[in-house]
Amino acid sequence: MDNPGYVIDCDREFDTAVSKRKSLDTREYSFEEAITLTGHGLFHLKLLLVSGLCFMAVMVEIMGVSLIMPLVKCDLQATLDQQGILASAGFLGVVLSSHAVGFLADTWGRVTTLRLAMLLSAITSIISAFSVNIWMLIAFRFLTGFFISGGQACVFSLCGEFHGNRTRVRHVTLLSCFLCIAIMFAPAMAIGILPLELSGSMLGVNVASWRLFLIADVSVALLAFVGLLTVPETPKYLLVHGRTDEALETLRKIYVYNSGRPASEYPVECLAPEVGGASLSNVHSVCDALRLIWQQTVPLFHRSRVFHTLNICGMQFVIYGIAQGIFMWFPTILNELGEESSHGALLCTVLQNFNTEPDPAENGTCAMKADVSTYLVMITIGAAFTVIYLIFAYTIDMIGKRNLLMAWMVLTVVCLALLHWLREFILIVIAVTLAMAIGNCGGLVSTIAMDFYPTQINAMGMCFIMMVGRLGAVVGSNVLGNLLFSSCDATFWTLLGFVVVLTVMAYFLPEQTKSKAKRQSSAANGQEISSK
Repeated sequence: MDNPGYVIDCDREFDTAVSKRKSLDTREYSFEEAITLTGHGLFHLKLLLVSGLCFMAVMVEIMGVSLIMPLVKCDLQATLDQQGILASAGFLGVVLSSHAVGFLADTWGRVTTLRLAMLLSAITSIISAFSVNIWMLIAFRFLTGFFISGGQACVFSLCGEFHGNRTRVRHVTLLSCFLCIAIMFAPAMAIGILPLELSGSMLGVNVASWRLFLIADVSVALLAFVGLLTVPETPKYLLVHGRTDEALETLRKIYVYNSGRPASEYPVECLAPEVGGASLSNVHSVCDALRLIWQQTVPLFHRSRVFHTLNICGMQFVIYGIAQGIFMWFPTILNELGEESSHGALLCTVLQNFNTEPDPAENGTCAMKADVSTYLVMITIGAAFTVIYLIFAYTIDMIGKRNLLMAWMVLTVVCLALLHWLREFILIVIAVTLAMAIGNCGGLVSTIAMDFYPTQINAMGMCFIMMVGRLGAVVGSNVLGNLLFSSCDATFWTLLGFVVVLTVMAYFLPEQTKSKAKRQSSAANGQEISSK
């Protein structure tokens, strides 16, 4: 016969065990612990793809203009100054909207802001393809840049806030690989579209291959928009804005997606609250909006951050000014170097003999042809850049961000110096490519900035430094073209001096110490093991 007292004692022991288990489960977990316990898997790969498409859309839309420049020069009879304005129109749009986009991302949400950015930029880009003159094209490329700006700065915050300390830097660096994929994608599209000889008219404009190319480029932004519909708001953003239950639910979904286990097995039941996020719900007038923007901006220049903020902004301005200034004219440089009369000549000799006036039309048909060999070179360059970024991603923790930056800048100095003496086509192209690749350093600086700024001002900080970087790109696109074609030698020596200064500035960038990173990683690992 069963002993009733024994059964009662067993029930009490069971209830006590359950109670202890609940008390352990309901303790407050920090965000770092909670995000680490979600694991790393399919969700983060999907996030990387969607974030990469956003990043890629920005580069394809802005970079694509440089590929159609020879055709636009002839078709719309654009002067060198007008080509410079067209080249920088998208970047100017990015500059003027970045601060507002950063504000919206920090108050309205990263994902919501990016969805709107991708959709509006796709619409304006399609309209730009039907431009009837050069100024209409400039205006709508400006609007495309204005709307798509969030795809470059906000996407770093979007990607980074779904990761813990162990995987964040690597994935943000891998995100920059999509810049290289864009460098391959756009010329590949150009090879298939720009050589086409089209005729007829549509919506009152002559059909031309460069118009079809602009429409085809929109496919990346539309894919990014569709992908963003499947991505939730970042749990870090939700937590900072007091939406703890939503943050916890998002973490559970990530856990399920990564592990394939039911949400009930996710050990976190309570998140430690974080404060400091601003919300649009408190905005009831223009004055409220301006006050909130000011409150989001001022912390970037707090006395503990002002030196690093100015240093990061200065570096981004110069890096993107040099990289984009060279890149916008790179197809033109390759075209000129490919001429028979240019074989064996110095680069500066070739550039100073360049005809800056628009070519006359022959019988009403544009005389300029697309050079497929130029696009093949650019695809090769994109592939090389991809390899470089992959090396960065898997060595950055061992070597350190600042060391990688300074090493790459020393290589850039060497290439800029060699351009004064090289005569072989392939060697000139390699040297120009490596000098232009200083733009890769912008991604490393952005990675450092993402770690430096706290969540409540992270998107604003990223958008602000990107705004300054794109302002540098505007200046570079407009200034470097004229300087390269008029005072080539002096221009390259000046650029070399700027890169030397950048190398010194890189030494003073903020960087998480190895001991601190190791402690955070060890704590996260210990928590993950104990939960299992």
